[in-house]
Amino acid sequence: MSQITGATIGMFDGLHKGHQYLISQLKKQSEKALVVTFVNHPLWVVTGLRQPQLLSTPEEKIEALTSMGVTPILLEFDSTLRNMTGEEFINMLAHKYGVNLLLFGFNNSIGSDRCRLDADQRLQASTGVKITRAGELPGDTVISSSTIRNLITSGDIDQATNLLGRRYAICGSVVHGKAIGREIGFPTANIVVNNSDKIIPAHGVYAADAIEKDGRKFRAVVNIGHRPTIENTVTPVTIEAHLDDFTGDLYNQSLTLQFIKRLRGEKKFASLEELKSAIANDLASARAL
Repeated sequence: MSQITGATIGMFDGLHKGHQYLISQLKKQSEKALVVTFVNHPLWVVTGLRQPQLLSTPEEKIEALTSMGVTPILLEFDSTLRNMTGEEFINMLAHKYGVNLLLFGFNNSIGSDRCRLDADQRLQASTGVKITRAGELPGDTVISSSTIRNLITSGDIDQATNLLGRRYAICGSVVHGKAIGREIGFPTANIVVNNSDKIIPAHGVYAADAIEKDGRKFRAVVNIGHRPTIENTVTPVTIEAHLDDFTGDLYNQSLTLQFIKRLRGEKKFASLEELKSAIANDLASARAL
């Protein structure tokens, strides 16, 4: 009897609780479980716009899926894939990856002909691949990547964490800044995000955990915005993190920020002394979480 090689298909941006539930069902039905997903968002090709931005970079998606015990298959969504019918796409998965079972989400469609639930039996007969549908995530909460994107861009980190099942994180490189934080006793790491397609939370001040490449973790206060107390004109958005009880040099190193809570909005203070006092209060709040 041949091995059951099961697959499920989708963008899986964020790999939220709904995605996790779908993948758990796939693993129960398969001896080998594949998650077929995309490097780029299909809407980028359909609309010609670099929107929506992403909750998960391709690298983050690979790491998360691997940790879940499944094999990620990342495809470039291009005009060739876009024009494939559902039957053609399933045949490609069967021939190239040995897929003989396909698990769809309860409301998924597939292919340029947008095959939905009523096409499952036809596709199964024409491709020889068993097609099943996953059940819905128990509970009344409807979870979608677009909902989580909206939560993050509005600063609602608490609810985003709840729907994701983990903290939202960004990763970037530490670069040189103006060293104003050092002057007022709160040195900051200025972070440039590695992937410009990654969603950045709303402007404001956040409690976060900052994690170095070697795994060391520090509680941090993160400011996202235009630094209105320091800058006289509107500048590009900056991300600055003060790491509690950190000593050393982070320049040119990789740093991951896991967001815990939005503490307040960004504010222009009358002086650096007022800013220093506000950061001290923010740090106390972050420590208490």
